[in-house]
Amino acid sequence: MHAHNRNGVAHASANLTIRPAIADEVESLSAVARESKAHWGYPDETIESWHDDLTLTIGELDELVVQVATINGEIAGFYALMPSTGESWSLEHFWVLPQYMHRGVGRALLAHALTTAFDRNAAGVVVDADPNAENFYVRCGARRVGEISAPIAGDPYRVRPQLIFTKDR
Repeated sequence: MHAHNRNGVAHASANLTIRPAIADEVESLSAVARESKAHWGYPDETIESWHDDLTLTIGELDELVVQVATINGEIAGFYALMPSTGESWSLEHFWVLPQYMHRGVGRALLAHALTTAFDRNAAGVVVDADPNAENFYVRCGARRVGEISAPIAGDPYRVRPQLIFTKDR
């Protein structure tokens, strides 16, 4: 028996596993980031201009905490946290494939990321969010603390919300 959300979509959490990323997955995870970002309707040229930001490298596996969500062994999404001693950690990557959105994957991944950071004494977790993701983060307990101007072709007033999660979320 599967739990369903209000849209009748099967909830994924029963088959969800979250585990550390491995080096062989960096290309696949980068593809997840690009597909997830493209889901919001950004033009191909804009997605391409963000190529470096949407690419996870082997080196980042050493400096970041990177965890992968899988459903029945298939990658559904991932996150990458930048640790900081005694300071707020930074959520550098947080991506869920479109077919797994609204199925509990994002909430499970985010809860895992926050627990990971706070269990290691992070003061908070900061997020430089895509404007399309702000509502998700706020519903999960983030607080907006600012914004950064981030114009793109066709949207000269676009901003990226700056958010923070604290232990008392």
